[in-house]
Amino acid sequence: MTLELLLDTACDPALPWHWRALCLDRAYRPLRVMQQQAHDLPRQRSLNVLLNRLATLRLEPSLSFNEPAQGHPYE
Repeated sequence: MTLELLLDTACDPALPWHWRALCLDRAYRPLRVMQQQAHDLPRQRSLNVLLNRLATLRLEPSLSFNEPAQGHPYE
């Protein structure tokens, strides 16, 4: 699902912050489409779960170029 990919990408600290912010900005597009299609209770519940995930997403700072990724020390 596009939304899942956008949210997972936004949470990836190895990516630059501006890229991650763009992913968050774009996450509202698939949600808007889902809102238009959520005519029954199960779809509305699914939409609410996704909206809550986006609203409560916790992002760690992006890694700097001088900072190694966890588990990958400079040698």
